[in-house]
Amino acid sequence: MSPTAGSERLRAIIIGCGAIAGGYDEADPGSEQVLTHAKAYRRHPGFEIAACVEPDAARRAAFMAHWGIPAGFAALAEVNVPYDVASVCVPTRCHAETLEALLPGPARLVFAEKPLTDDVARSRAVVEAYERAGKPLAVNYLRRWAGGLVHLQGEIARGQWGAFQKASAWYTKGLLNNGSHFLDLLSFLLGGLSPVCALGIVADGRLDDPTRDVVVKTAEGAPIHLLGADMTAFSLFEADLLFSGGRISLTDSAFRIIRRPVTDSPRFAGYRALAEGATKDSGLGYAMLDAVDNIARHLNDGTPLRSTGRTALAAQELCAFLSSLPETHP
Repeated sequence: MSPTAGSERLRAIIIGCGAIAGGYDEADPGSEQVLTHAKAYRRHPGFEIAACVEPDAARRAAFMAHWGIPAGFAALAEVNVPYDVASVCVPTRCHAETLEALLPGPARLVFAEKPLTDDVARSRAVVEAYERAGKPLAVNYLRRWAGGLVHLQGEIARGQWGAFQKASAWYTKGLLNNGSHFLDLLSFLLGGLSPVCALGIVADGRLDDPTRDVVVKTAEGAPIHLLGADMTAFSLFEADLLFSGGRISLTDSAFRIIRRPVTDSPRFAGYRALAEGATKDSGLGYAMLDAVDNIARHLNDGTPLRSTGRTALAAQELCAFLSSLPETHP
């Protein structure tokens, strides 16, 4: 992981100085994992952080001190230093206005947290505007960058696991907020998805973004059941994917992958069963570093982005359609 030969370091600004901007890594400074924008830029030899933007003066000062950032501003309009990449880490309700303000600005690429905005029509308009302007837009559906999940996608694409049959997945904290992560990840692993039906709603108090049980399907018609759970009890993000050649489980928020290929049953002659399987790290703890590396390579040599405004929009449009469906009861 190094800058392209002869290239200068890319200058990044971070807009919003909360948890995903740097707070998760600040809380555990001894960890080797890279969970935030600030730590990813600091670790990557091809980047430097030119400035941050945060209206809370105390938080801004603490963020600058922790990450060694030379300039800080209360608002994006005040930024007076050059930059190549802008990370959008503000609350979702502020995404649209921030993305719109960055469009005519100096950033060569914008790296936005998900979802793009809190309104699908406005997200569509933002994506189309960035495409017209020729300005790349990367969106942090970070599992698309995790090395182990990228490797798994290749295994599935090569037919190593046989035909996909069906899947079940569990999530918490809103269909758009967290469910979209699964819809995007499963689209990455299995190809485009389309809606089937919406089932019940979890009583977790999320009136603005309900946690819904939904069913989607692959292009070949294989069903995927996305099931919501109550976030007030615990957080959950896990899945089981069944193929003709075995079972793949994503556990611990997809930080771990369990592969169980089909084998001969050790007990019953003539039967096939799942092997004990092995658990491997998915690389998700370093996906933010992989993301900024992908961004650097995109700007330096045209390497395609793994997660774009267009792929993020597809996940949000699917969420919006599922949210609009009436509940189907057995």
